[in-house]
Amino acid sequence: MKKLLVILLCVLLTAVSFAACGSNEEAAAPPAEQTPVAEETNAVEEAALAYFANFPADRHVISPADFFTKIDAGEEMFIIDIRSADDYAKGHIKGAVNLPFGNGSIAQNLEIIPDDVSVYVYCYTGQTASQTTAVLNVAGKPAYNVQSGFVRGISVEPNFENYLSTDPVDLPADTYEVNSDIKAAVEEYYATVASYAGTPTEAQNIKVENVKEIVDSESDDYMIVSVRKAEDYAKGHVKGAVNIPFGAGMQDSLVELPKDKKIIVYCYTGQTASQTVAILRLLGYEAYNMQFGMGSVETKSGWLGAGFETVTE
Repeated sequence: MKKLLVILLCVLLTAVSFAACGSNEEAAAPPAEQTPVAEETNAVEEAALAYFANFPADRHVISPADFFTKIDAGEEMFIIDIRSADDYAKGHIKGAVNLPFGNGSIAQNLEIIPDDVSVYVYCYTGQTASQTTAVLNVAGKPAYNVQSGFVRGISVEPNFENYLSTDPVDLPADTYEVNSDIKAAVEEYYATVASYAGTPTEAQNIKVENVKEIVDSESDDYMIVSVRKAEDYAKGHVKGAVNIPFGAGMQDSLVELPKDKKIIVYCYTGQTASQTVAILRLLGYEAYNMQFGMGSVETKSGWLGAGFETVTE
């Protein structure tokens, strides 16, 4: 009996010893190291949101007078005329290269636009140049819109003829690196612009008459956004419009807009709304600028110039 007890005790001790060894081996083995999964970043979205997050006091706009002053001072700059090739040939700012807005040449030549000097962009009235200015800044180019463009800005400035030339300017050979994702987004942006040629939304603008029809139809497919100042919105705005005042920090409100609706943006003359449209487009929205904005009765332009009513509620 005692001999049996001794044998059982030995067996028990051996089992405990093996179990202990097994536990120690498991404890000694370090857990498998987990490789952290990097969050996927969207370079286009980050740059588009940063446009208004880091918005300067000058709003990326320069008056024709200040533009001429900089030319007179011999400031190093890069000038882009985005009007048609025919209008460029009739007369353009000396030294300006021609990259027409509607034919995709801005995207095709994005790398030759410098990122180390100021880039000045002008169109006809300032609206398509405003879009271009925003897109170029997202691409890392320090661009400014020459306010009111050639027709309403440059050509009404005293002695503007002194700054004009009919000599074409060759594109430079130097190139500047552009993020590949942003480059692709800019190409898509201008491909969309080209697709609207000859339609009611050409150049991503929409006429006030068409907006009036949308408002009257009470279509749920659209959302109208006023980027005018809050006090001006309160005095009168397009029926149904929400107010997101233009300026630094507005990106927080822009990203709350529904992506299942077409967004119509308007301002005073169409220039700040055009900047906003460009950023919304890069954020994935189908957005349009209401041409010439709220306008005025005196200028016979925009919503008020067409005689359309506003509301205060």
